[in-house]
Amino acid sequence: MARRRRAVRKNTRGKSSPRRPVKRSKNKTLKERFLTTAIWGLSLINITLIFSLLSNFFASEGETALSARVTPEGPPVKIITVQVLNGCGVQGLANEITQYLRNKNFDVVDVGNYERGYLDQTLVLDRVSLESKYAKKVAKALGVNEKLVTPTLEKSLQLMVTVIIGRDYKKLKIYRELQN
Repeated sequence: MARRRRAVRKNTRGKSSPRRPVKRSKNKTLKERFLTTAIWGLSLINITLIFSLLSNFFASEGETALSARVTPEGPPVKIITVQVLNGCGVQGLANEITQYLRNKNFDVVDVGNYERGYLDQTLVLDRVSLESKYAKKVAKALGVNEKLVTPTLEKSLQLMVTVIIGRDYKKLKIYRELQN
């Protein structure tokens, strides 16, 4: 009988065969270019943020960031909400007073007619302060005598001052300004 030759196998367990290096084409695909650009862009953003963080952390006392600057001192300006009621019967007068007060930075939230008849004098009622501090500001803007400013607390109206225009409206600043 003829003998068969056995093929001798090398023991390759646990050993990897040497790989040939993969040749990359020099031309990158559009996707590869986009990803490379995105990575560089994000890296640049990270470096900028780290630099900003470190510069703010190590800033001297004389240097302050713009966001750390304090607003001007003093209490915040409170917007005064006003109701204007026509108590003299002159049509459109409450709307004129409303525009005048809005130009003076008062927030007129209600305009209407005074339902209890006509008044001889213009009244300014403070609805939230016993010292009438808000009504005095409105009275000063209108040119109403401080004797006609009274506290009449009524928080249910959700406004701060009520102005009831009387028949003496010709003495108000707005009327004098309109005449000139």
